[in-house]
Amino acid sequence: MAELLKNKLLWLVAAVVVIGGGIWIATSGGEKELSLNKEIQQKCMTEVNDDLFCKFAGAFGNANSFKVEATSTSDQGASSYEISTDAKDNNQMVVKQNGQEQFNVVTYNGTTYLKDYTDGQWIKYASNDPNKPEVADFKKEFAKGNFKSDSGQKITYTKIGTEACGSLQCYKYQVKDPDSPGDNFLYFDTKDYLLRRITLKGSTSSTEMTVNYAAVNITEPSPTKEAPSLDAGTTE
Repeated sequence: MAELLKNKLLWLVAAVVVIGGGIWIATSGGEKELSLNKEIQQKCMTEVNDDLFCKFAGAFGNANSFKVEATSTSDQGASSYEISTDAKDNNQMVVKQNGQEQFNVVTYNGTTYLKDYTDGQWIKYASNDPNKPEVADFKKEFAKGNFKSDSGQKITYTKIGTEACGSLQCYKYQVKDPDSPGDNFLYFDTKDYLLRRITLKGSTSSTEMTVNYAAVNITEPSPTKEAPSLDAGTTE
């Protein structure tokens, strides 16, 4: 199970590398105003040099409250993932394997909680606990990505055109990562430049990911119990 979760987390981070690095839409009187992260936008222009794509990168660099839903199929079966981030940078990740929930972790006010399915309680981890589980943080991974692969090689982003993504029209970009060969595409809408969809297709697996920007509210899990100490079970 630990290895499975490790693989899922690696996949989620890989998906972030594919897009290269958040999106905040401020509202006033019901009208949306696009907010760009200028630092990420400029970094994108240095590395990618594509005005349209880098406008998207700047928008994604200011992401606030959003939810990512993904489904993946492979020889291990079908998996689904849901990653939520609220306006206070609290996060939750839920992983299901073949329809059965396997993993539910929350980061709330800097403290990590992992659901224990044997008793329904949440294991509470200290912030410095090396054994605490990690939530894939799309915004942080994207911001530090530098639009390069894990090995430091250049990722190329090529505009394919536009197509419908739900009720919106989206720009479609092909993403070529030297470390992760396959048919990988990302889609961001033509109005607000928000990431809406990612598709990943390899030789043995395929993944479909969608992003929703509705308000997210993550609360502190309860009931809780302390994580076992590192020397638990040892004797003098």
